Amino acid sequence: MRNIDFENIEQKYDDTLVSKEWKKFEKDFKDSDDIYIVANGGLWAVGNHAADDCTRLFAKAGIRKNISTMESQCLMTSIANDYGWNNLFVSWLDLQKKTGKMSENAMILGLSCSGNSKNVISCLHWAKKYGYKSALISGKESQVLPKKINEVNLNCKYFHTVEVLTLILFYDLIHACGAECPSIKEEIVRKGASEPLKIKY
Repeated sequence: MRNIDFENIEQKYDDTLVSKEWKKFEKDFKDSDDIYIVANGGLWAVGNHAADDCTRLFAKAGIRKNISTMESQCLMTSIANDYGWNNLFVSWLDLQKKTGKMSENAMILGLSCSGNSKNVISCLHWAKKYGYKSALISGKESQVLPKKINEVNLNCKYFHTVEVLTLILFYDLIHACGAECPSIKEEIVRKGASEPLKIKY
């Protein structure tokens, strides 16, 4: 029988919630109207999933908060081609700011397993330059992040632990902000009570 090592993930979750870095992060997250998530690979997928669930569930609870990731493949490849991969996300943030999509009360959130992803770290410097709140969730302590930027270090050995734990933490944020995730049973009942589509063939 093969067992996947998740590094005692429940204990890591508990330890994270009581850390001063997480408490600051949670406060900044709650206080922000817009949160922009930047990440690569698996953590980009986690951030994208989390952004959709947060935005949807916040709206359902009447909470005015928008969470965004860079979703357009067309825009992503265009910016990477014009400005290079290391400037991908910071160019996207610049675009959001210049077009007025980013509110003054925004937060830039970086996700990085190594804590050293150049195109993520540059966004946190960008946030500081323009006076936005910022934070990094990392799997290992960053070797390049200035101490003045808040870092929630999950202290993990494996990529999969960082990715799963980060998603769990986003669901904690949903509840901390006053929204909640429906149970599977509640959704089955709700969908069962919905009017079926009337389609004429």
